[in-house]
Amino acid sequence: MLGKEVVKVEDIMMDKNRFKKFLPIVIITVFTLIFIGGMVRSTGAGMGCPDWPTCFGKVIPPTSVDQLPDDYRTRFSKPGRIVAVFNPVHTWTEYFNRMAGVWTGIASIILFVLSFAYKKDNKKVVWLAGLSLFLVVLNGGVGAMVVRSHLHPNVITVHMLLTIFLTFALAQLKYETKPISFERNYNVDKYKDYLWVLVTFLVIQVVLGTQVREQIDVITNTEPNLARTNWLERLDMIFYIHRSFSILILLGFSYTLRRIMQEFQDHAFVQRKCISIMLTLIGVVAAGVILAYLAFPAVAQPIHLLFAILLTYFIYELIVILKKAKQVSV
Repeated sequence: MLGKEVVKVEDIMMDKNRFKKFLPIVIITVFTLIFIGGMVRSTGAGMGCPDWPTCFGKVIPPTSVDQLPDDYRTRFSKPGRIVAVFNPVHTWTEYFNRMAGVWTGIASIILFVLSFAYKKDNKKVVWLAGLSLFLVVLNGGVGAMVVRSHLHPNVITVHMLLTIFLTFALAQLKYETKPISFERNYNVDKYKDYLWVLVTFLVIQVVLGTQVREQIDVITNTEPNLARTNWLERLDMIFYIHRSFSILILLGFSYTLRRIMQEFQDHAFVQRKCISIMLTLIGVVAAGVILAYLAFPAVAQPIHLLFAILLTYFIYELIVILKKAKQVSV
């Protein structure tokens, strides 16, 4: 009997190790999907496949307009919106985005199954893995609504917010299974409050950025021959709020992270996390400056989005870490 119990414990430990090894794969998969989604938006490929789940009614997208019916622009249109002229690059970019979404769903299912290794000693892991799977499936459905609504602005914003919530669930899951040691008491309460304010500001900033992107979509649809250098003058006050708000966020981060690094000056892990956040913030600001002053180059748009979501993810990670430090201090 003792031998069977030992084998059972070893099997559980192996399953837990599989979960810990697979979780980073899921996190990387999600952020890769965010980048690909940003590429879809920046290249104007969002309606490369005008229907869902098929693409021009096909499981495998066409590569040439000759493979489509003559009336495809009206057949796949929605009231008030007509399908653009077929572009194979746009079509296959959107199709690749969908396939990446399918893999994200499969990876989330695998992660949820592996999480049952924790069902006896930490059910929170199972619940968080289940929540992550639910958010992936829900966001997949919202992604379908994005296509069916022909890129309705409000649907796109919801799509983005659900993505942020998914990264939060994965961050919580990561540190639920990763031990962090703290050798002394730390004053963390006020820093957690500061970070929650910054997370809120960041989410607002991402939503504002989404609104700016939607304005650019309107500009490109209504004035397709307008040069990129003239896009900026067509944007309204939302763009200037978005730009000015970044200064407030930069100052808030500089102050808060400096204070946290002073408090945790003897804790290398927290120090590295704070440095990672500052470097990511610099990346966000740099990509934003490039977008605003170099005529919105397409490659900078998904980078700006990716860094912005990474920044919210890293900040939420730091909140979870400080919560662990508080639990040790109590």
